[in-house]
Amino acid sequence: MEKKLQKPIQSIQRAVQILDCFTPTTPSLPLAAISERTGLNINTARGIVNTLVESQLLLRDRESGFYKLGYYFMTKASMIRQDIDRYVELFKPLVDAVAEKYHFSASLQMVYQNQIFSVYCAYPTKQAYYIVMSEYTDLPLHATSSGKLLLLDEVTHGREELLEQLEYRAYTPCSIQSSRALREQLKVIQANGYATEIEEFFNDVGSLAVPLYDEKGRLLLTISATFFVKSLPQIKADLLADFQKAVQTWKQALRKESIQ
Repeated sequence: MEKKLQKPIQSIQRAVQILDCFTPTTPSLPLAAISERTGLNINTARGIVNTLVESQLLLRDRESGFYKLGYYFMTKASMIRQDIDRYVELFKPLVDAVAEKYHFSASLQMVYQNQIFSVYCAYPTKQAYYIVMSEYTDLPLHATSSGKLLLLDEVTHGREELLEQLEYRAYTPCSIQSSRALREQLKVIQANGYATEIEEFFNDVGSLAVPLYDEKGRLLLTISATFFVKSLPQIKADLLADFQKAVQTWKQALRKESIQ
């Protein structure tokens, strides 16, 4: 008999909401901004923030009164980094080789809850122009190939409502701007086994990504290439063949871990 999920604890949910306010682009915030971003009234936000400061999850700058993430995360981050380093070590040779072979950017992405971000980026050494990617910055889900793979995984596992909750920001005229259009594209991605985006995030730029699933069948990693769209017809078949090597490498690694 399947156990019913317990109701989430509201105070913990609110604390996580507050921590999620801090990003690489907004590393420090005043209390009023935290209240506004979370939708919590100022007194509720203050109480939770004070508790997070007491627990060293947040720090308060004495001069500005702004808050930022606390040093507590530094020790925990090293534990997470061990997993990331293991994945990077496994796929770095292939990602580097793709960047050199096709003369464009290639990267490894990792899933965290409803976010996906690059943990390793490789660039061609003999190319004057290429697209620079940002590591550890979460990607817009509806406008990137890796993001679409994450959305497909969530929908496949019963999170259909996530498509309605997205902010369909139009980064370019080609960006997907409705859940209906996204659903149609997710069907194509599911049939193909890989995802693409063509000028949906940046003009003249596209990307292609393949999924890497964990032993439970959930998306854990993606490998992607980012290129100028005019080059895609010439390299697509070869690129997919090279990315299949990554899929096989990952399957072998999973089998090895299950045996040990």
